Amino acid sequence: MNLWTFNVAIALSAVFLLAAWSQAGTPPTPVRPLDPSLVARSPVDLLPGNLSESMAFRDDAKSTPSASAKWSTPPGALSPVLRVECFNQPKASDHVSVMWTNRHPVKRGDVMLARFLARAEYARQESGEAAFELAVIQRTPEYTPHVNLPLTAGPDWALIEVPFSAARDGDAGKCEIQLRFGIIPQAVEIASFSVLNFGDRATTADLPQTRFTYKGREAGAAWREAALARIEKIRTAPIDLRVIDAAGRPIPNAKVEVRLVRPAFQFGSEVDASVLVSETPEAERYKRTAVEMFDTLVIGNGMKWPKWSGSPANRAQALAATDWMESQGFRMRGHCLVWPGNKFSPRRVQQMPPPKTELSPLIQEHIRDLMTATKGRISSWDVINEMIHERDYFEFMPESEAAEWFKVARQADPRAKLFINDYGMLNSRKSPDTIAKYVDLVRRLLAAGAPIDGMGIQGHVGRQVRSPEDVLLDLDLLAAPKLELQVTEFEVNTTDEELQADYTRDFLIALYSHPSVTGFTKWGFWESRHWKPDGAMFRKDWSEKPNARVWRDLVRRQWLTSVDVVTNDEGGAQTRGHLGDYEFTVTAGERTARQMRQLTAQGESLTLQFP
Repeated sequence: MNLWTFNVAIALSAVFLLAAWSQAGTPPTPVRPLDPSLVARSPVDLLPGNLSESMAFRDDAKSTPSASAKWSTPPGALSPVLRVECFNQPKASDHVSVMWTNRHPVKRGDVMLARFLARAEYARQESGEAAFELAVIQRTPEYTPHVNLPLTAGPDWALIEVPFSAARDGDAGKCEIQLRFGIIPQAVEIASFSVLNFGDRATTADLPQTRFTYKGREAGAAWREAALARIEKIRTAPIDLRVIDAAGRPIPNAKVEVRLVRPAFQFGSEVDASVLVSETPEAERYKRTAVEMFDTLVIGNGMKWPKWSGSPANRAQALAATDWMESQGFRMRGHCLVWPGNKFSPRRVQQMPPPKTELSPLIQEHIRDLMTATKGRISSWDVINEMIHERDYFEFMPESEAAEWFKVARQADPRAKLFINDYGMLNSRKSPDTIAKYVDLVRRLLAAGAPIDGMGIQGHVGRQVRSPEDVLLDLDLLAAPKLELQVTEFEVNTTDEELQADYTRDFLIALYSHPSVTGFTKWGFWESRHWKPDGAMFRKDWSEKPNARVWRDLVRRQWLTSVDVVTNDEGGAQTRGHLGDYEFTVTAGERTARQMRQLTAQGESLTLQFP
């Protein structure tokens, strides 16, 4: 039986306010006082008075320590700070935990509020956010976990407030209140932790339930108005039409349907190859949705080195999925040729003894193999993935070897655009630091002769999002090498669907408004086939989330030009459209004619002649 039950809204949303309490890196101030009306209800703190002395720490590593938990009071701080660090990848969240016993009894139905300040010193995951859990453990009659609530912390101090309620009675000293950090390598700081019991003197609705937001979210935000104006200027162009008959005479009152069939800008998604080659009802729905929502697709795992070389069946599946995408007219991105981390490599590479002299020719052989098998079909490739963060290969070879990988890729398929891809940008205050490292790396590779066409930016966003104005400044920094930019892997990983939709809208607008950006790829769209299920656009039952409606409105309606015009007495008509490949259908009387043309930034003057 559960000891605690979270308020339904909390359990469903699991999201919390980003309250910028103090600047990142500075000691936290005391937690903002509770509203006087709540203080008047006399809550009791379940946690012991001295958290540092009463805390227990668990590190379940079998040999050398894998984590640490230390208290300190930084100079100028008004409260002690707990710093918990996981040095490497733990096996389970509770393998690294701090815990306290409850000093007061609890009755069924008692309403609680957990409050504390938190920030991530570092976190090794794409969003850059620390990931941890608030858990309550029943110690008797048996040691059983009951409630786990996922939490996050960004690089700035934030106040986290979590209301919940008790589902049964609990004696003093019989329960543990835990913070669990064994999820990823990370260092998290916690201060001013309390768990307040209001008894029956409050409801969860009375208590502060804080939510994340961001600067520039409001309607009519100046940055958004400027970005939309910029989109109109750089992403659209005039279309000047003239319809004539076989003798060259103008045809008045002709109806011209102007349809953008393939945008110049790529709007895509990651897909699962196994689903694309399946014929189940769910697979058919998956494929229909891909056709409806996107113009570019990328196989998420099927072409990565371990999968591609794992068996002939895996290779055949990836190629069959490529056949399907090609049959539907999709552009295709390739992901990825080299991921220079040992854990992302085939087993034979992982087990290769130092100095791994066979590794370099093996990588080049793999690039040739994969690109030869898909030559002329994949429009762009992530040649190297996450080279800033994954450096295992360079223990055995110089960094300049990476430039050779680009050269081999260019030789294997000269028509494919070649990208480098990495994360830790566009999503936090620390983004400019990562961008500087990325730009420096790209410049070093270019100097070594790497034929790099573009820089991929993984847009993995957590619950604490970066303002669109700052994202635009980040893009200016990324544009310094004057290469094509694409957001290659995007989601907003939160259960706050309103925030998710608003930020998807604003992130899309910001990216589409920047002249260096040429594409935007979501890293999945269906919850059942998404690496971060909360980040999907469609739930398991295929019901549409608000972020899907945002995508549909912007990408598939506003920015996918579809207009009808009628020619004047001189057979002319004018309109404006988003750049890309167009189909023009002219109807004059009983006759119909079609032509395909490409609209570039220079505009298009088009004469449509009936035979």
